[in-house]
Amino acid sequence: MIKLQAGKMTKAIARAKAIRPRVRVISASERVYSVTGSKGDTYTVRFAVVNGHKLGECDCAAGRRGRMCFHIPAAASLNIAVQSMRRQGASAPAAPLPAPPISRKIGWYGVRIGNAMIIDGWAV
Repeated sequence: MIKLQAGKMTKAIARAKAIRPRVRVISASERVYSVTGSKGDTYTVRFAVVNGHKLGECDCAAGRRGRMCFHIPAAASLNIAVQSMRRQGASAPAAPLPAPPISRKIGWYGVRIGNAMIIDGWAV
């Protein structure tokens, strides 16, 4: 796995911005992404945090040799967004309860909905 550091990723980030590869989430919980390469091949990128160090790996030729490829920063941008949304979702308050149903009383005079009366289609 390659340690993710801004200084080492500068050229790869620039290349990812120029190419704009397609990135898809394979597993958000396991931090696994699929990135389309410059020639149309698909590569798998994985991220991990070990002892506070952010690490990434790609199964492309450069990644297998331990070099920084543009697939990693492309997937890293999506990983940051996905993990941020997951943290916000976990800390978000519970959804409010739905409103109680409106009671309808039917009599000879029409239909009563809350404080309104419906007589022949007119609200009174």
